[in-house]
Amino acid sequence: MINQHEFEQKRPIMQELSAMLLYPQGSPIKQQDFPILELYGDSNKEVAANINRFFDYFSELTLLQQQEYYVQTFDFNKKTPLHMTFAKYEDAKERGQILVQLKMMYAMSGLELNSKELSDHLPLMLEFLANGEWIHANRLQKWQLLFAIMEDGTYFLYQELKKQENPYQYVIQSVRILLKSCMELEMEAEKVE
Repeated sequence: MINQHEFEQKRPIMQELSAMLLYPQGSPIKQQDFPILELYGDSNKEVAANINRFFDYFSELTLLQQQEYYVQTFDFNKKTPLHMTFAKYEDAKERGQILVQLKMMYAMSGLELNSKELSDHLPLMLEFLANGEWIHANRLQKWQLLFAIMEDGTYFLYQELKKQENPYQYVIQSVRILLKSCMELEMEAEKVE
């Protein structure tokens, strides 16, 4: 079950993590480009520590180096895609069905996908969670599938990035921490009722 209160508090952080997982453009990304992470640092020490580790490495790179690093990590490596269903299903029929389900979820919430990215692209999913007005309509519990896909996909992605000692592991670990903090165990939820 998704904890509405926790989720509402984490939405601004999800927005910034989404931006960190986009292809760097214009100028090199720097830690000061993500003020919400600093603002929420006290309540999310583990997330703040991970982001500091990421920028300890990444902020030393030029824009071109950051772009090359991004492409080598997420575009040219089949083991570390930002598409959350790829590691488990690759091009299997089940993946296509999940992509359609996600697209329908977005459409039911009034979001038209104009992006060339597939519906399981992690930055898109985080952006959707961070900005969806549907959340205020108490429809959040209906989207547990989205959380499950993200949790499953980030698990595989994090394990591979960690094995490669890739600094993006810290961003993905932060996503995982936030997702977990928004979930309640079924037994805890029953105690509240």
